[in-house]
Amino acid sequence: TPVRSNEESVWIYQPIIPIQITLDDLLQIPLDDLTQIAPNNLNNKKPVTTQKIGAVIVEMSKRRIEETKMRMLRVTVAVTSLLLGLFFYLVYLGSRSITHPIGKLSDAVQAIGRGNLATRISLQTHVSELNTLAQGMNDMTAQLQQEHATMQRRVEEATQALLVKKEEAEHANHDKSHFLAVASHDLRQPLHALGLYVAELQRKVSNAEQRHLVDQVERSIEALSTLLNALLDISKLDAGAVIPQMQTCAVDAMLGRIAADYQMLASVKNIRLIVRPCAGYVTSDPLLLERILANLVSNAIRYTYQNGSVMIACRRRGDFLRIEVRDNGVGISKADQGNIFREFFQLVQPQLDAGKGLGLGLAIVDRLVKLLGHRIELRSAPGKGSVFALEVPIVSNADRSPAAAEQVSANLNQEVEKSLLAGKKLLIVDDDAAVLTSTTGILTSWGCQVSAAASVAQVEQFLRDGMKWDLIVSDYQLGNNTNGIEVIDLVRQHQNQQIPCILISGDTSPTVLKLASVSGHYLLHKPVRPAKFRSLIEHLLEDNARKIEAESD
Repeated sequence: TPVRSNEESVWIYQPIIPIQITLDDLLQIPLDDLTQIAPNNLNNKKPVTTQKIGAVIVEMSKRRIEETKMRMLRVTVAVTSLLLGLFFYLVYLGSRSITHPIGKLSDAVQAIGRGNLATRISLQTHVSELNTLAQGMNDMTAQLQQEHATMQRRVEEATQALLVKKEEAEHANHDKSHFLAVASHDLRQPLHALGLYVAELQRKVSNAEQRHLVDQVERSIEALSTLLNALLDISKLDAGAVIPQMQTCAVDAMLGRIAADYQMLASVKNIRLIVRPCAGYVTSDPLLLERILANLVSNAIRYTYQNGSVMIACRRRGDFLRIEVRDNGVGISKADQGNIFREFFQLVQPQLDAGKGLGLGLAIVDRLVKLLGHRIELRSAPGKGSVFALEVPIVSNADRSPAAAEQVSANLNQEVEKSLLAGKKLLIVDDDAAVLTSTTGILTSWGCQVSAAASVAQVEQFLRDGMKWDLIVSDYQLGNNTNGIEVIDLVRQHQNQQIPCILISGDTSPTVLKLASVSGHYLLHKPVRPAKFRSLIEHLLEDNARKIEAESD
């Protein structure tokens, strides 16, 4: 092998073979170029022998070659990098006139997106398209800024107008609440007095024709009282003035009171009013729940034909007690069922004379149900009657003994002998002259000895005169910032005993209800039915007599 190599060196091997050169060949070779003495350049060459007489070996190191190669590589890389850098620099210089304006456009768009509509783009570039785009964005931003300013001004004007309307609404609501409070008291006062006058007149007339007229007046008063209560109740519910007081209620006692109150109304139309016993206890506001059921029963009686029937029944459904008021009356069509809970909506049934009311009964029911968080369902078909089902949370482990107030209410309609009132001394306190006179008259006709006071000062004078009473009846709202609770406390303290007492008020606000409940006094709302008024007085006197007898034993 003439050439060999490794990582460090290269060897060239050339053997030496003797040849014979003629004189002619030698003379032909110039002296300054003896390199031509080679076998290929000689015409007459004749080897002397075929054996090698030696060899020439040339060894060359690769280090210098590698160094030269690396140096050339570095130079190449450096030159290439320089050329590439120069190229990219030239490209950058060429593209900067485009990317920089685009960057400014992007920043401007982001600023505008953040709400800075005062942002404007200032470009000076040889690219006309970018200049046009920048100018268009500036025009658009200016238009947006103008529209935003206009909108902001309108919003401020609308907000100001809304604040004015809100203040007007608050004033109107305050005036409405004030009107309700005044109307609730002032409108009930004469109606209460009128009812007592009629009750007294009823006892004094003996002529059948006169008694019929008095009965007609009494029914008119009851109708007027019902309408007034409905109007005031719906207004209070809309004004948010009714705050429910949730507690455990005995349903059976409540249904008994409703049956007693509406038995006479049902008997006028010869309607059977059936109440199924119910031992359930529920969580609700007892007054509001009773009002719901009373309205449903009244509505059922009104829209049931002569000789029909109305039933109140209960059944348990899971964690709820389902109280149903069923009737076999005219029924309600599908089209009317969506409107039945609207204000002033009434079914057109001339033969039932159902238009005497205002159409607020079921509207009050709907508002009270929503206020209490209960649920009501309606099933009805024309000609087949209706079923209103009220679902109320049931109390499984409630105390099954009726509360004292429920025991009293259950006995309000019981008939008692007149001798219970004969000779009983009663104190009547009311700052309304008509109410004071009518109350005194009806109590006197029942055989009571009445002391009538129009102010706290008169009560104090009675006490200084040594007068004592068996029972106190006081209006809640009295003059000079005093109330009936203070009068009752004054008399009880002076007589040093717990005299039975009754508060009467035309104010049905939750505040009055709470104060009466806390004080432990019985509260009646004006107008009070004379029969109910008398029943409560007799019950309290009888109960107090039993207590005195028990203490003496």
